[in-house]
Amino acid sequence: MKFRRIPFFFLLFCSLTSNAQTTSFQLLTENFPPLNMTNNGTSYARNDRVSGFATDIMRKLFETTGYEAAFTLMSNWDKAYNSAKDTSGYGVYSTFRTSEREDEFQWVGPLYEEDWVLLAPEDSDLTINSLDELKNYQVGSYEFDAITDHLRDNQIEVIPAKSDSVNVVKLKPGKIDLWASSSLTGPYTAANFNIPVKPIHTFNESGLWLAMHKDTDPTIISALNAELQNMHQSGEIQKMIDSYNQ
Repeated sequence: MKFRRIPFFFLLFCSLTSNAQTTSFQLLTENFPPLNMTNNGTSYARNDRVSGFATDIMRKLFETTGYEAAFTLMSNWDKAYNSAKDTSGYGVYSTFRTSEREDEFQWVGPLYEEDWVLLAPEDSDLTINSLDELKNYQVGSYEFDAITDHLRDNQIEVIPAKSDSVNVVKLKPGKIDLWASSSLTGPYTAANFNIPVKPIHTFNESGLWLAMHKDTDPTIISALNAELQNMHQSGEIQKMIDSYNQ
């Protein structure tokens, strides 16, 4: 049997096509202002309709490193997370990097740092010095958040909510005493409802990351991490965050 020689230019074309596929990514996120949100108030959006400072960081990071990225904001966090875990060329942001998740992804970050705080109405005179004291109070938190998992791991009973918007609305009339949230998302959400709040206790701090599918080329992960570090050192990331707090 004779084998036909495959033309060099065909092999080159296949190589270029393969490379193009490995440098174009689908990035998924959820609605969690001001980190990730839509610019038209919907629970699902794609590309230019996805905003928030985490998305701004992602856009600049991928643009600067020369990789293409399409953005999708989904209403179901679990679906976004599992799609990134199971599908080559996908990533999900912003997510916590935990020991349970460590081997499921390749990691870029941290994108930014946040404190985990207990928020009370601005005129509240409550004081909290430890998580143990929370057993005397009604504490609201976003049910799909790692903050909620952390409190439950510490035997704190939490009243879960489908969104942090629900928590801030419940805080005003006293349906909950305290609201467990992040130092970035909590005050921003409260300000949108014109409900002044204040942090009365910080109980943890954590970085949030971009989690990329495990088969992503390690050189791409290295390039993204190197450029992200440059963005931190130049102050560019902090400017992006500050622009949403003005």
